[in-house]
Amino acid sequence: MRSIKGWEAGKHRPREPYLTLYCRVFGFRETELFEENVHIRPDASASLGIEALDPFVVDGRPADADYVMTLRTTGQALVALDTAYGGNEIFPLAVRVFRAAGAKLAAGNFTATVERDLEAAAGEAGEIAAWQAHDADRQDVSRQIIHEAMMLSRLAGDRSMELLELAHLSMLSQFQRRPHETLRIADDVLAGGDLPPRVEAIFQVRRGRALAALGDGTRGFEALHRARSALTESIGTRDPYWSWWMDEAELAGHQGMAYAELGAWGKAVTPLTEAYEHHLTRGRSRYNCGAQLLNGLVHAQAWQEAEPVIVEVMAQASEIASARTVNLLLRVADRIELAGTGPTSTLTDSAQDLRRVLTCA
Repeated sequence: MRSIKGWEAGKHRPREPYLTLYCRVFGFRETELFEENVHIRPDASASLGIEALDPFVVDGRPADADYVMTLRTTGQALVALDTAYGGNEIFPLAVRVFRAAGAKLAAGNFTATVERDLEAAAGEAGEIAAWQAHDADRQDVSRQIIHEAMMLSRLAGDRSMELLELAHLSMLSQFQRRPHETLRIADDVLAGGDLPPRVEAIFQVRRGRALAALGDGTRGFEALHRARSALTESIGTRDPYWSWWMDEAELAGHQGMAYAELGAWGKAVTPLTEAYEHHLTRGRSRYNCGAQLLNGLVHAQAWQEAEPVIVEVMAQASEIASARTVNLLLRVADRIELAGTGPTSTLTDSAQDLRRVLTCA
């Protein structure tokens, strides 16, 4: 939020690609918000998939079909930015977009023919904002928003989006160490039956992680095995578009975390490495997977194996703003520095360098 206020106060200009998105989403030209000589790279918006945004739709008038389309396109642009750069700076924009759509619904400021579509689009915008709040480590905000989004999706009759929101809520419960809550959500969804394969896999993963956190490794890994059985090589006709991220690499990461929750850090390293190596391209996913792997290696006291991982993670730390990952890495740096004579001198030096990068980013 401080970054947004700084832009608005004229203290500094946003970097690309935030400059383009900031102007497009809120309906102003670059020269109206910033200096006359602002230069927008010709490919900036196209590379993010936001060239279709119409700033003149976001002007306070009643929402119509064009507004709904722009709301959905804006959401995908925010997802693209988050995937590349992390959620810290995107989070306040995503919340503003969601709140604006919600305000139109609450005030009845929409044309009668789009009410259901607007509810559905606003629910999706809420899910996006909730995810970015999670990545920015604003977990209580994420929980509040996902409940609001779920209500809108239910009003719209959008069961597919409601399932994604339930998946988010169960993930959030696991992240906040509420495994009983995670288990209740997962069991309730799975009991309904007739789920698309990838959706079933997602909730079996949630169930498996919760059981592992509760100390029931046998049933936990049985659920993870069922998740793997539900996966197919490609998204099927029944799988919702948003379920693309549930694949073998995602499952491997959760398997590693299940071992970690059971205290079996040595066993956690192999699946965490598999998940990390799958994300070959730079971006938030590889950064987060790298942090999880580094955490696993340090807990397993695999000091030499941790050295190349910490170097790459540190290289990304100044490029990607993901507070949840930063907070994990600070804990890992603490563990390395407090381990005494165990870690190599190279790893200890790298941990100190990583801390400096994280606290200055």
